[in-house]
Amino acid sequence: MDTRVLPIPMDEATMPEFRKRGQVPEDVESSIGTVLSYIHFAIPDAPVSSHARLSALPPDDDDDDGVDRLSLLPDALLRRIVSRLPVKDAARTAALSSRWRDAWRSTPLVLVDADLLPAGVSDADTDAAREEARAVTFAVSRVIAAHPGPFRRLHLTSSFMDLYQGLLASWLQVLAVKGIQELILVNRPFPADLTLPATFFGMATLTRLYLGL
Repeated sequence: MDTRVLPIPMDEATMPEFRKRGQVPEDVESSIGTVLSYIHFAIPDAPVSSHARLSALPPDDDDDDGVDRLSLLPDALLRRIVSRLPVKDAARTAALSSRWRDAWRSTPLVLVDADLLPAGVSDADTDAAREEARAVTFAVSRVIAAHPGPFRRLHLTSSFMDLYQGLLASWLQVLAVKGIQELILVNRPFPADLTLPATFFGMATLTRLYLGL
């Protein structure tokens, strides 16, 4: 479970709506945070490691001959390596060489958007939390557009929901075309009333679905 993925704090415009209902905004935030923690606990682990690295331990100077032995591996092993990396590192391999680029494009994509959160993320500040989640949203759009598919699994749990509602229909349409197999979709409020678009029901290749709305 990624404890960084907390609800985005309410802004000043949202709080009065809860007060009108006789609810204390701070209590609502705390309750939603508890619910999200249980949801993320139940989500299956992604088949990638956030601790994976492209480079192994630094070699001894006496043994370093400067030969890139990693790129000499068979294509199947390159794809296996790429499949174990977080998406931001896996995408970077495309810049290493044409072989790595082909390996990334031919490896079924595993995208965990929480891996795109910057280090030291804090949800205590509303503006900072929204900006970080907005950056994740745009990064997800770029990756989904760049990879030809198929999509093995997508964890969409950390994006900015105010923007996400506008992008969700187009994301799901692309996923349907490119062959999404497993989708984990969790609303990261606020807002708390996320509506699923009609394109949600067009993913014929979907074999497993986790919804936290």
